[in-house]
Amino acid sequence: MYDTIVYDPKTKAIIKKHIYDFLYGPVDKDFNNRLKSIINKNSLLLGNAQQWVCYKGEYYSFSHSGLRPVPMNRLRTEIRPLMDDYLTDVEEINNTEMPYVLGFITQVLNSSNSIQDYLKLFPESIHKPIKAIIDQCACRNTHLKETSVSKVHEKNLVPIELMKKRMVLNLLI
Repeated sequence: MYDTIVYDPKTKAIIKKHIYDFLYGPVDKDFNNRLKSIINKNSLLLGNAQQWVCYKGEYYSFSHSGLRPVPMNRLRTEIRPLMDDYLTDVEEINNTEMPYVLGFITQVLNSSNSIQDYLKLFPESIHKPIKAIIDQCACRNTHLKETSVSKVHEKNLVPIELMKKRMVLNLLI
């Protein structure tokens, strides 16, 4: 029986994807629904069924199927506050929260090859996707000492709190 993940970037990438999907899957779905609502309202106001909109030189679509229509719907003035709120929220997640969280996830995955150590290092609210992977893997032994775990936690208070906050915010979506 193996007690560690033999250096396998694919396994660690799968773990990272599971955690990302667990944390940001609800957010991605919410953002897609918000964009869809904005585009549908805009198309309704313009009297057509385009699934695209142009705003500040950028093209947005909730469904990238088909070619972009010509002429392209421009965002109506009365919907701009909704779009600005949407873009502000997307930017905040992408530029403020996600770099910390993904950096911490990478740091944890690089700190050990033991899935049990990952359970020690990640906050309890993130254990669900890791435990799902444990059920599929024979890697169940621990290798990090409590002092090492404490040091990682102390150096990463901000991303750990952001992960916990994201889990609470996902409950509100």
